[in-house]
Amino acid sequence: MIKEIIMKEINNIDEDISIVIKDLTKNQWILKYNERDVFPSASLIKIPIMVEMFYAIQNGEYKLEEKINIQENSRVPYSIISELKLSEYPLIDLITLMIILSDNTATNVLIDLLGYDRINESIKRLDCNDTVLRRKMMDFQGAREGRENMTSPMDMAIIMEKIYRKSIVDIESCNIMMDILARQKYRDMLPRYILDEVTIAHKTGELSGLNHDIGIFQLENIHYLIGIFTRNGKDDLEGKRSIGRISKLVYNYLLDN
Repeated sequence: MIKEIIMKEINNIDEDISIVIKDLTKNQWILKYNERDVFPSASLIKIPIMVEMFYAIQNGEYKLEEKINIQENSRVPYSIISELKLSEYPLIDLITLMIILSDNTATNVLIDLLGYDRINESIKRLDCNDTVLRRKMMDFQGAREGRENMTSPMDMAIIMEKIYRKSIVDIESCNIMMDILARQKYRDMLPRYILDEVTIAHKTGELSGLNHDIGIFQLENIHYLIGIFTRNGKDDLEGKRSIGRISKLVYNYLLDN
């Protein structure tokens, strides 16, 4: 059984780990392991930000092709938007860059458009009580003061499954979100050891000593959700390798069975 295979692998891992795996085709949980452990969210907080922006679009507050001005004080380092220096971007580009390249300037602009309270209220409506947005990206002073963004594997699984099942906003918006997630450029965790051509709609998150990846694998005969969160390992590379190994075990098992 896959649960026993994964537990054997977990016993060989030094870092703290939490896992959620669900067969979406049969609507059955395969494994929940420390699924309610609360972690700093890193860039996974960008998933509920994206969802709330699509709520706003659905409500007619914004349009996907609407041009959004980028203020200089919104720009942060290590951002393609900061590097390119363009003064405005279509809203759909900001959402896309926030997810596929985890662009922090794009994220901060969207936080300013929506506001903390609105994003957090939306999260609570989804019954995701472990998740909260407290600071912008690259706000290291806020992190030092304890204003960290938090989430759990189960909360992220709830949101991802609702996007997949097209029950979180309108169908068209969910389809766009799934397409954006499937264009993820960071592939060094869940897809790390998977060489086959397979559609994976996922989002990564990482900080020093902490690595997350959650996504939906869409194979021919099965769609499944998998989220693996790690922290307190000896280094980040080992955390990513652990995520990759477990993901590969699950992929091989479900592909063969």
